[in-house]
Amino acid sequence: MRPAPSAKPVKLFLMGATGFVGSEVLSQLIAHPRIGQVTCLTRRALEVSSPKLVTVQHSDFARYDDSLMAPFADHTGCIWTLGGKASDFPSEADYLRVTHTFALAFAHAAFAHASGPFGFCYLSGLGADPSQSSRLPWEKLTRYTKGRTEKDLQVLAHEYLGCTVHVFRPGGILKKGMSPWLYRVFGSLVVGVDQLAHELIETAIDPYPDT
Repeated sequence: MRPAPSAKPVKLFLMGATGFVGSEVLSQLIAHPRIGQVTCLTRRALEVSSPKLVTVQHSDFARYDDSLMAPFADHTGCIWTLGGKASDFPSEADYLRVTHTFALAFAHAAFAHASGPFGFCYLSGLGADPSQSSRLPWEKLTRYTKGRTEKDLQVLAHEYLGCTVHVFRPGGILKKGMSPWLYRVFGSLVVGVDQLAHELIETAIDPYPDT
């Protein structure tokens, strides 16, 4: 499918490009006819190359100065896939820094430097609890931190005209090529990584397709 002749190429940020979901998002972004540029801020060089891909090596994901962000003012959105479960991290402090501090710091910089409307697509997770009141013991820190991050991103977006946050809460994320019976058994509790990547991208390109 080719974009309409009048469709302007879209420039997006992708954060977390080396992860399970992020790597699939990157692959689809590069192949997508509407994408003109995908900018990845990473600590190390990516193994992927494409004329569409701009990689910026950045060491501190909690700080983004004007000289770093100003060249990308024409970007209209970000897909944030950085992070995971608290149980995957060595300490609570590390998890809070990656999941909450990093996301808020980048969103603040991106919103402040955007030259027009900007959509932030945040990959959260099933059971994320913005109220931080649920007593379920299962991955409590994960659910509380992701919920808090969702809420704080929404509050931050309201400070900038035209900036929006779109939250995705998948349950189990399946690899490509998994047996169809898994989808029949678990239903809406699971999603294929390729389908999730597709939805993240389409939302980032056109947050409000019916308006």
